[in-house]
Amino acid sequence: MKLDNNALNEIRNSLDIVDVISNYVKLTARGKNYFGVCPFHDDHSPSMSVSPERQIYTCFSCGATGNVFKFLQDFKNITFMEAVKECADMAGIPIEIGGINNKKNKYQDLYDMYELSFKFYQNNLNTQMGKKARDYLHARSLDDNTIKEFGIGLSLKDSDMLTKLLKSKNYDDKLLIRSGLVNDNGFDLYDVYRNRIMFPLYDLNGKVVGFNGRIYNGENDSKYVNSKETDIFKKRELLYNYHRAREEVRKTHSIIIMEGPMDIIRAYTVGIKNCVAALGTAFGSEQAMLVRKLSDNVVLCFDGDSAGLKATKAAIIELSKVGITPKIVRLENNSDPDEYILKNGGQAFENKIKSAMNVMEFKESELKSEYDLTKPLDMSKYINEMMDEINHMEDPILQEVTLNKLSRETDVDINLLKSKLNKPVAPKIEVKPKVKVKLDKYVKSERNLIYYMLLSTDVIKMYQKKITHMPTDTYRHLAFQINQFYKDNGYMSVADLITYLDTDLESIKAIGEITSLNLPSEINFELIDDYLNNIREYNEKEQAKSYKVKIKNELDYNKKLEIAKKALELKMRREENDR
Repeated sequence: MKLDNNALNEIRNSLDIVDVISNYVKLTARGKNYFGVCPFHDDHSPSMSVSPERQIYTCFSCGATGNVFKFLQDFKNITFMEAVKECADMAGIPIEIGGINNKKNKYQDLYDMYELSFKFYQNNLNTQMGKKARDYLHARSLDDNTIKEFGIGLSLKDSDMLTKLLKSKNYDDKLLIRSGLVNDNGFDLYDVYRNRIMFPLYDLNGKVVGFNGRIYNGENDSKYVNSKETDIFKKRELLYNYHRAREEVRKTHSIIIMEGPMDIIRAYTVGIKNCVAALGTAFGSEQAMLVRKLSDNVVLCFDGDSAGLKATKAAIIELSKVGITPKIVRLENNSDPDEYILKNGGQAFENKIKSAMNVMEFKESELKSEYDLTKPLDMSKYINEMMDEINHMEDPILQEVTLNKLSRETDVDINLLKSKLNKPVAPKIEVKPKVKVKLDKYVKSERNLIYYMLLSTDVIKMYQKKITHMPTDTYRHLAFQINQFYKDNGYMSVADLITYLDTDLESIKAIGEITSLNLPSEINFELIDDYLNNIREYNEKEQAKSYKVKIKNELDYNKKLEIAKKALELKMRREENDR
């Protein structure tokens, strides 16, 4: 298929925008639209509306608006044609992109180098030199399908095999070092990874951007070597397995957060696929937002050791900042998920996930482990710390339930515990005078008229017949574009119009504002006439003002008379229209 406007519209029409956006953002049906957390700004509550009827999305907060092409383009930071290609692939429509000026990503060389390295490491594992590493993986109950699924490879003992390969592709030394795949010892360049099993790390779109290299021969070296941060690899902005987990999270409506790649891979082998990992870094605010875009039903399952406990506490804080209260799994005997599943099996691990503690149960468990509750002083400290936690609860029912439980467990009178509750302080409310913003009837008429132009070609025809000039620049330009789209295509579709507008971001944003008005879908043509008359009235008033200024400034008497005559004719027309 060659790409013209008809082909673009066919591709777009073959997909449901709700289905596509649901792969990246959790959407909830509300009325005739779907709502989700907007991925284009720091959004904590659902402010993005997705319309299956119009096939567009609009954020009420930041104004982001578009169709399925625009969403993928902005979400994945790809070109328009790359977004079209993705949509065509989803729809199973073959397309020809030859001859189209598709801008090269400024970091494409780095992506290419990592893709080449990825294939190189995979090939190494499948050679005779990779037999020992394959045996190690098989001994760890990873079969060939799993190894292939996760792209696991092997770096060999030679210190410069990858360096030579990359140099043969004409990458210069500076780029090699910048990639994080090659080091410089002052005399020569050499491979960063040697004699390690290689786990590829992916960005949100599934492109390889880094590696996690693990020893397997019992060497004394560091157990793991992780890629350094580069232009395409920012650990705090990524989650391992995010691109694979999206669809499973959508199905299960939940997400499990673990620590490392082996935990995720092991969970996959027992059918648990809605999991991501924090890439060996402290779970941060950017990662919390990534999780929030997928689901607010979160289970934390970090390693069972003290470091895992610390990571769990930190993750609870970060998730709470984006409105998520997670559940927590703590594994016995300092186990990580990989070890636990190998020892106890997938069903035991699944039962752990299903019986995850809530945050209060987790905090209670941790406090109990810190104190000897047979000692009065420790019991007192435990109760006081529990009361501090209870005082921070926002849910009054959960607060009451927890208080009663604490009273029963400690044999302390419930009334005494309640007396320790902070008394709520009524917040000072600063009463500000309400500023009523009255929408100018002319602007309102413009917006409402365009709203119905986007719905009906009959309204477009009325606009063509009666209006030559919209008062507001943005709406005048948008109305012109709507009119031009209709002339070129003979129909109106908001989603196709957005494709037609392409880089006209101001008009696309205005479409988002106007479609968010949610006016009645049934068209009242008497109201349309009112909008048209109001706009005409505004234009005539402005024309009358213009004539007054011209008469005042004109020195030539005959020209003054000519302008005065036009002003009189305009006045008579207005009076006739008013009758």
